[in-house]
Amino acid sequence: MDIPMIVLIVAIVAIATGGEAFKHYLKSRKITSSEITNNELELLRKQNKRLEQRVQVLEKIVTDNSYELKSQINAL
Repeated sequence: MDIPMIVLIVAIVAIATGGEAFKHYLKSRKITSSEITNNELELLRKQNKRLEQRVQVLEKIVTDNSYELKSQINAL
């Protein structure tokens, strides 16, 4: 094979590989900041809901008469 033919083949392979890499880069950049914000917002909402449920359970425990009695006994 001639050297110009090898250079042509290498150039074609490099261009094709570079094009595929660029398409992959563009596809990964397609996620917008608003989508990320929406995902983060949804996670925060779920976390907030779980924390509210835990606080409700703690409020029930603390306001229970038996808890107050245990506290008084432990204070003695």
